[in-house]
Amino acid sequence: MTLAALQAMFADGTFHHATYRFDGVWEGLWIYRKSDGFRGFEPAGCFNCYKRDHPELDAAYEVLRQHNHGHSVGAYGRG
Repeated sequence: MTLAALQAMFADGTFHHATYRFDGVWEGLWIYRKSDGFRGFEPAGCFNCYKRDHPELDAAYEVLRQHNHGHSVGAYGRG
């Protein structure tokens, strides 16, 4: 996942939600896009997998804030 791809998802309306996962190799800020699949969303990519201190992760959080979105810990608060 890149910042440009995240911004494009907001621009074209395909962004669904973001969630932070804390489990080993899957750790990171996961971005999901709208789809016709399971629950109406699918993974689009991840920021910060394997590293907690990463400038791109901070920038991704800022993009979410600019679009009035936060992130959850688990899809729909069921994490």
